[in-house]
Amino acid sequence: MNFLKRALLDRKLKKALALNQCRLDSGIKGLRRDTELTLEYGVKLHQVKIMSRKLSIGAYTDIVSGTELHDVASIGRYCSIAKDVIIGQDRKSHPLSWLTSHSGLVSLRQKLGGIAPHHDGVQQTVIGHDVWIGMDVLILEGVTIGTGAVIGAQSLVNKDIPPYAIAVGSPAKVVRYRFDPEVIDGLLASQWWNLPAQRLAQLPIEEPQAMLAQLNKQVVADSHPGKVVINSRPFAARQIPAE
Repeated sequence: MNFLKRALLDRKLKKALALNQCRLDSGIKGLRRDTELTLEYGVKLHQVKIMSRKLSIGAYTDIVSGTELHDVASIGRYCSIAKDVIIGQDRKSHPLSWLTSHSGLVSLRQKLGGIAPHHDGVQQTVIGHDVWIGMDVLILEGVTIGTGAVIGAQSLVNKDIPPYAIAVGSPAKVVRYRFDPEVIDGLLASQWWNLPAQRLAQLPIEEPQAMLAQLNKQVVADSHPGKVVINSRPFAARQIPAE
Protein backbone atom coordinates (compact mmCIF):
# COMPACT_ATOMS: atom_id res chain seq x y z
CA MET A 1 0.00 0.00 0.00
CA ASN A 2 1.49 3.34 -1.04
CA PHE A 3 1.80 6.33 1.28
CA LEU A 4 -1.06 8.37 -0.23
CA LYS A 5 -3.54 5.50 -0.11
CA ARG A 6 -2.61 4.69 3.47
CA ALA A 7 -2.96 8.35 4.48
CA LEU A 8 -6.43 8.48 2.91
CA LEU A 9 -7.55 5.30 4.68
CA ASP A 10 -6.11 6.51 7.98
CA ARG A 11 -8.11 9.71 7.64
CA LYS A 12 -11.33 7.79 6.98
CA LEU A 13 -10.55 5.44 9.85
CA LYS A 14 -9.88 8.25 12.32
CA LYS A 15 -13.11 10.00 11.34
CA ALA A 16 -15.15 6.82 11.78
CA LEU A 17 -13.61 6.09 15.18
CA ALA A 18 -14.10 9.65 16.44
CA LEU A 19 -17.87 9.31 16.17
CA ASN A 20 -17.73 6.88 19.10
CA GLN A 21 -14.82 8.52 20.93
CA CYS A 22 -12.51 5.65 19.93
CA ARG A 23 -8.88 5.74 18.86
CA LEU A 24 -6.51 3.41 17.02
CA ASP A 25 -3.11 5.09 16.99
CA SER A 26 -1.49 2.46 14.75
CA GLY A 27 -3.97 3.32 11.98
CA ILE A 28 -4.74 1.00 9.11
CA LYS A 29 -1.23 -0.52 9.21
CA GLY A 30 -2.04 -1.95 12.64
CA LEU A 31 -4.69 -4.25 11.15
CA ARG A 32 -4.06 -7.47 9.25
CA ARG A 33 -5.45 -7.60 5.73
CA ASP A 34 -8.69 -9.43 6.48
CA THR A 35 -9.62 -8.12 9.92
CA GLU A 36 -13.09 -7.26 11.15
CA LEU A 37 -12.74 -5.07 14.22
CA THR A 38 -15.70 -3.98 16.34
CA LEU A 39 -15.12 -1.24 18.90
CA GLU A 40 -17.67 -0.02 21.40
CA TYR A 41 -17.78 3.54 22.68
CA GLY A 42 -14.62 4.93 24.29
CA VAL A 43 -12.14 2.20 23.36
CA LYS A 44 -8.53 3.42 23.29
CA LEU A 45 -5.96 1.42 21.33
CA HIS A 46 -2.55 3.01 21.28
CA GLN A 47 0.22 1.55 19.08
CA VAL A 48 -1.36 -1.91 19.00
CA LYS A 49 -1.00 -4.66 16.37
CA ILE A 50 -4.23 -6.52 15.61
CA MET A 51 -3.81 -9.87 13.87
CA SER A 52 -7.16 -11.39 14.82
CA ARG A 53 -9.50 -12.11 11.95
CA LYS A 54 -12.56 -11.07 13.91
CA LEU A 55 -12.28 -9.16 17.17
CA SER A 56 -14.69 -7.18 19.34
CA ILE A 57 -13.56 -4.87 22.15
CA GLY A 58 -15.93 -3.56 24.80
CA ALA A 59 -16.59 -0.01 25.88
CA TYR A 60 -13.91 2.04 27.66
CA THR A 61 -11.20 -0.62 27.36
CA ASP A 62 -7.69 0.88 27.19
CA ILE A 63 -4.77 -0.99 25.59
CA VAL A 64 -1.29 0.56 25.80
CA SER A 65 1.34 0.61 23.04
CA GLY A 66 3.40 -2.46 22.19
CA THR A 67 0.58 -4.95 22.69
CA GLU A 68 -0.16 -7.60 20.03
CA LEU A 69 -3.57 -9.23 19.64
CA HIS A 70 -3.22 -12.51 17.75
CA ASP A 71 -5.98 -15.11 17.97
CA VAL A 72 -8.38 -13.15 20.17
CA ALA A 73 -12.16 -13.25 19.71
CA SER A 74 -13.25 -10.70 22.29
CA ILE A 75 -12.08 -8.34 25.01
CA GLY A 76 -14.69 -7.07 27.43
CA ARG A 77 -15.58 -3.64 28.78
CA TYR A 78 -13.49 -1.59 31.22
CA CYS A 79 -10.33 -3.64 30.64
CA SER A 80 -6.86 -2.20 31.29
CA ILE A 81 -4.01 -3.79 29.33
CA ALA A 82 -0.45 -2.58 29.86
CA LYS A 83 2.35 -2.27 27.31
CA ASP A 84 4.12 -5.12 25.52
CA VAL A 85 1.39 -7.70 26.18
CA ILE A 86 0.82 -10.56 23.72
CA ILE A 87 -2.63 -12.14 23.75
CA GLY A 88 -3.66 -15.23 21.79
CA GLN A 89 -0.17 -16.49 20.92
CA ASP A 90 -0.29 -19.62 18.75
CA ARG A 91 1.02 -22.56 20.78
CA LYS A 92 2.43 -24.24 17.65
CA SER A 93 3.84 -21.29 15.72
CA HIS A 94 7.27 -22.96 15.80
CA PRO A 95 6.73 -26.73 15.23
CA LEU A 96 9.32 -28.75 17.14
CA SER A 97 8.75 -31.98 15.19
CA TRP A 98 9.79 -30.44 11.83
CA LEU A 99 13.34 -30.21 10.53
CA THR A 100 13.37 -26.54 11.52
CA SER A 101 11.26 -24.40 13.81
CA HIS A 102 11.81 -21.29 11.64
CA SER A 103 8.33 -19.83 11.03
CA GLY A 104 9.25 -18.31 7.66
CA LEU A 105 10.50 -21.59 6.22
CA VAL A 106 7.56 -23.46 7.73
CA SER A 107 5.13 -21.06 6.02
CA LEU A 108 6.95 -21.42 2.69
CA ARG A 109 6.83 -25.23 2.93
CA GLN A 110 3.10 -25.10 3.69
CA LYS A 111 2.54 -22.93 0.64
CA LEU A 112 4.69 -24.91 -1.81
CA GLY A 113 3.77 -28.32 -0.41
CA GLY A 114 0.04 -27.71 -0.19
CA ILE A 115 0.10 -28.40 3.54
CA ALA A 116 -2.78 -26.90 5.50
CA PRO A 117 -1.50 -24.28 7.94
CA HIS A 118 -1.83 -25.46 11.53
CA HIS A 119 -3.09 -21.94 12.24
CA ASP A 120 -6.50 -22.98 10.91
CA GLY A 121 -7.01 -25.07 14.05
CA VAL A 122 -5.97 -22.42 16.55
CA GLN A 123 -8.46 -21.76 19.34
CA GLN A 124 -9.54 -18.23 20.13
CA THR A 125 -8.69 -16.37 23.33
CA VAL A 126 -11.41 -14.56 25.29
CA ILE A 127 -10.86 -11.76 27.80
CA GLY A 128 -13.76 -10.92 30.14
CA HIS A 129 -14.83 -7.54 31.50
CA ASP A 130 -12.78 -5.39 33.89
CA VAL A 131 -9.63 -7.44 33.37
CA TRP A 132 -6.31 -5.85 34.31
CA ILE A 133 -3.24 -7.28 32.55
CA GLY A 134 0.23 -6.11 33.62
CA MET A 135 3.29 -5.40 31.46
CA ASP A 136 5.06 -8.07 29.42
CA VAL A 137 2.36 -10.72 29.88
CA LEU A 138 2.06 -13.58 27.38
CA ILE A 139 -1.36 -15.24 27.07
CA LEU A 140 -1.56 -18.32 24.85
CA GLU A 141 -4.35 -19.09 22.40
CA GLY A 142 -7.48 -20.82 23.64
CA VAL A 143 -7.32 -19.26 27.11
CA THR A 144 -10.27 -17.54 28.80
CA ILE A 145 -9.56 -14.81 31.35
CA GLY A 146 -12.57 -14.37 33.61
CA THR A 147 -14.26 -11.07 34.39
CA GLY A 148 -12.51 -9.03 37.08
CA ALA A 149 -9.28 -11.05 36.93
CA VAL A 150 -5.82 -9.51 37.38
CA ILE A 151 -2.73 -10.89 35.63
CA GLY A 152 0.59 -9.86 37.19
CA ALA A 153 3.41 -8.41 35.10
CA GLN A 154 5.65 -10.80 33.14
CA SER A 155 3.30 -13.74 33.64
CA LEU A 156 2.81 -16.61 31.18
CA VAL A 157 -0.85 -17.65 31.04
CA ASN A 158 -1.41 -21.08 29.52
CA LYS A 159 -4.75 -22.00 31.10
CA ASP A 160 -8.04 -20.37 32.05
CA ILE A 161 -8.13 -17.87 34.91
CA PRO A 162 -11.34 -17.70 37.00
CA PRO A 163 -13.31 -14.48 37.51
CA TYR A 164 -11.86 -12.01 40.04
CA ALA A 165 -8.73 -14.13 40.52
CA ILE A 166 -5.26 -12.61 40.84
CA ALA A 167 -2.75 -14.75 38.93
CA VAL A 168 1.02 -14.34 38.66
CA GLY A 169 4.06 -16.30 37.52
CA SER A 170 5.27 -18.49 34.68
CA PRO A 171 3.10 -20.41 34.28
CA ALA A 172 0.56 -18.14 35.98
CA LYS A 173 -1.08 -19.47 39.13
CA VAL A 174 -3.93 -18.04 41.15
CA VAL A 175 -2.55 -16.56 44.39
CA ARG A 176 -5.80 -15.13 45.74
CA TYR A 177 -9.17 -13.62 44.83
CA ARG A 178 -10.11 -9.96 44.92
CA PHE A 179 -13.29 -10.49 46.94
CA ASP A 180 -15.12 -13.07 49.01
CA PRO A 181 -17.10 -15.70 47.05
CA GLU A 182 -20.49 -14.16 47.84
CA VAL A 183 -19.35 -10.75 46.58
CA ILE A 184 -17.93 -12.29 43.41
CA ASP A 185 -21.20 -14.13 42.78
CA GLY A 186 -23.14 -10.92 43.30
CA LEU A 187 -20.93 -8.89 40.96
CA LEU A 188 -21.15 -11.49 38.21
CA ALA A 189 -24.92 -11.81 38.63
CA SER A 190 -25.41 -8.03 38.48
CA GLN A 191 -23.61 -7.65 35.13
CA TRP A 192 -22.57 -4.18 36.31
CA TRP A 193 -20.30 -3.71 33.27
CA ASN A 194 -23.40 -2.99 31.19
CA LEU A 195 -23.73 0.36 32.96
CA PRO A 196 -22.20 3.46 31.31
CA ALA A 197 -19.22 5.09 33.00
CA GLN A 198 -21.21 8.12 34.16
CA ARG A 199 -23.76 5.91 35.92
CA LEU A 200 -21.06 3.75 37.52
CA ALA A 201 -19.27 6.84 38.82
CA GLN A 202 -22.44 7.76 40.72
CA LEU A 203 -22.34 4.46 42.60
CA PRO A 204 -19.99 3.58 45.52
CA ILE A 205 -17.66 1.48 43.38
CA GLU A 206 -15.01 1.81 46.10
CA GLU A 207 -17.23 -0.49 48.19
CA PRO A 208 -18.51 -3.35 46.01
CA GLN A 209 -20.88 -4.64 48.70
CA ALA A 210 -22.47 -1.22 49.08
CA MET A 211 -22.77 -0.93 45.31
CA LEU A 212 -24.51 -4.30 45.13
CA ALA A 213 -26.90 -3.15 47.85
CA GLN A 214 -27.82 -0.09 45.79
CA LEU A 215 -28.40 -2.25 42.73
CA ASN A 216 -30.74 -4.30 44.97
CA LYS A 217 -30.04 -7.58 43.18
CA GLN A 218 -31.12 -6.11 39.88
CA VAL A 219 -29.47 -7.43 36.74
CA VAL A 220 -28.27 -4.62 34.51
CA ALA A 221 -29.72 -5.08 31.03
CA ASP A 222 -27.21 -5.78 28.29
CA SER A 223 -26.89 -2.90 25.87
CA HIS A 224 -24.13 -0.96 24.15
CA PRO A 225 -23.32 2.76 23.98
CA GLY A 226 -22.71 2.74 20.25
CA LYS A 227 -20.08 0.88 18.24
CA VAL A 228 -18.15 1.00 15.00
CA VAL A 229 -17.31 -2.00 12.81
CA ILE A 230 -14.10 -1.69 10.77
CA ASN A 231 -13.16 -3.99 7.89
CA SER A 232 -9.56 -3.64 6.79
CA ARG A 233 -9.81 -4.92 3.19
CA PRO A 234 -11.68 -3.72 1.39
CA PHE A 235 -11.85 -0.84 3.85
CA ALA A 236 -15.29 -0.15 5.28
CA ALA A 237 -16.60 1.51 8.44
CA ARG A 238 -20.12 0.93 9.71
CA GLN A 239 -21.68 2.75 12.65
CA ILE A 240 -24.15 0.97 14.93
CA PRO A 241 -26.18 3.39 17.09
CA ALA A 242 -26.43 2.97 20.84
CA GLU A 243 -29.18 0.69 22.12
